[in-house]
Amino acid sequence: MMLALSVAITVPLLLLILLVDNPQTRFLLLFFVWGAIAGFLASEINTELLFMFRLSTRDLQIQFAPIVEEFLKALPLFAVAIAARRYLARHEFILAAIFVGFGFSLVENFSFLIRAQDLATIELTQYVITRSVSTTIMHGTATGVIGVTLYHLYNGTLDEFGFWPLFVVYGYCLAVLLHALFNLIVLFEVFGRPVAIASGLVSYLVLWVFLRRYRQLTRTQPDLRAAVPPEKS
Repeated sequence: MMLALSVAITVPLLLLILLVDNPQTRFLLLFFVWGAIAGFLASEINTELLFMFRLSTRDLQIQFAPIVEEFLKALPLFAVAIAARRYLARHEFILAAIFVGFGFSLVENFSFLIRAQDLATIELTQYVITRSVSTTIMHGTATGVIGVTLYHLYNGTLDEFGFWPLFVVYGYCLAVLLHALFNLIVLFEVFGRPVAIASGLVSYLVLWVFLRRYRQLTRTQPDLRAAVPPEKS
């Protein structure tokens, strides 16, 4: 089922990417496509872990799923950081990281929707809206944390602290912790849903404010790394 959902999302998007002329749009859509693919891969890996270690669904959601899912979502970010570092210089890279999380959540939301077919139409609609303003934003925020980390490492913000690989690990661990904490809160019987929705909306507001700030900085500040002449050999 997850494979079919992933294909149903990725194939139309890939066809659209071939029609788009704007490089930035293609860049963002490719990351969204990877998110949908990662949703399928995470489902397969999580299912194997569930049976391999005889885990309960609760243990999987809190202990293992955040580790697996944040790693899979971040793979294209790490690939860009290694093979095409010039893309790290602009704030669109952070937006691309968020696109991965949203693409991932889209596949996940559809899978939960199919499993909940016994609910009435109104209940299904409420369920999807709840996940869209909570879980979807959480996935985008968590992957966005890794994107922000790589963005600042490339642009030299963290150079004074030294040993930059450690900050890559920090960014990934923070994403995992945010993901695991969200999953834990959702399991609360009384306050789980309201807190999850509130945290999702607050996270979205933070994302909106920060992205606007990054756009302003991109427009007003020169690319300092590009302005430095290459060293003579």
